[in-house]
Amino acid sequence: MTLVSVLIPAYNAAKTIGETLASATAQSHRELEIIVVDDGSTDATADIVRRAASEDLRIMLLQQDNAGVAAARNSALARARGAYVAPLDADDLWHTGKIARQLRCLLQAGDKAGLVYCWSVDIDDASIITERRLDLDRFEGDVYAALVLTNFVGNASVPLIRKSELEAIGGWDPDLRRRQAQGCEDWQTYLRLAERTDYALEPAFLVGYRQAAQAMSRQVASMQRSYDLVLAEARARHPDLPPELFRWSAAAFDFYAFELLKGLTSRSRRLPYLLRGILRDPSWLTRPSTHRKLRHWLKRSFAYKTQSKPPPFPIGQPFSVLSPDDHRDVSEGAAISARRSLVANLPVRRQAGA
Repeated sequence: MTLVSVLIPAYNAAKTIGETLASATAQSHRELEIIVVDDGSTDATADIVRRAASEDLRIMLLQQDNAGVAAARNSALARARGAYVAPLDADDLWHTGKIARQLRCLLQAGDKAGLVYCWSVDIDDASIITERRLDLDRFEGDVYAALVLTNFVGNASVPLIRKSELEAIGGWDPDLRRRQAQGCEDWQTYLRLAERTDYALEPAFLVGYRQAAQAMSRQVASMQRSYDLVLAEARARHPDLPPELFRWSAAAFDFYAFELLKGLTSRSRRLPYLLRGILRDPSWLTRPSTHRKLRHWLKRSFAYKTQSKPPPFPIGQPFSVLSPDDHRDVSEGAAISARRSLVANLPVRRQAGA
């Protein structure tokens, strides 16, 4: 069988690392090495990993002083022996067939493809499904322009990547942390990989992405700096891409920030992101998913009573019972479909050696 290296950076992850490791060791593809990098934790993370490693010899624990998520992933990458790499954050979960399905997809796609992604659902602290997108990204091949538009890979626990391609770009770039701009390291990595290699899609929900208030993705100020730096790099490397692509991307980040701040701050802090996003991209208001979110937001914020249909997905059920092939795709309308067709057909110049 083909060896796959699972890379898990962990910082003060004692509450979740056990469940995350269980979802990795339960993979139907058994030929794994699971490398956990304890990035200077001050809780019981290392002890939990040691106990798991005593029961499953595929688990390896590395420890280092706190250096950030990119450096931790690079430490794991340096020890990886597999030809394929699967990053997994220490609070996320995998469906049991995740690695097997993605590996089959990547092998079928051939040597031109260096990364295969899938879809994910949001889960809460109790691993209950809380949300999923209604419009499903299906970008494949040369996806650089699509990645500028939005990080459709979604999160760090989604991709399966050829290790040779990751090594060619130097792994994850720790410079964002040094510039107090953590948050978009994965997006930056996906963009750099897309300059070299094709992407493939395994069209299934195979990842549970945990949305916790203390998660790094909730640090919106840092995320904004990170986003600005990563997209500035993309614009500088590909000045031929149309300006509206970057405007749409900035609007999408504004809406994302608006969602991240939900329940964590006052409406007066959240609303500027929403208003700026609408000014940058008014078509957002036409999307069915927007209508659903706004109804929920009005109901929560102003005790506004509104009729709404149940979400077309098992919201409120445990991730463990998720049916990965339950697509139920919902169109976001003609304008968004046309935009996706545009970016899907915007090729970029591949980097030397690709």
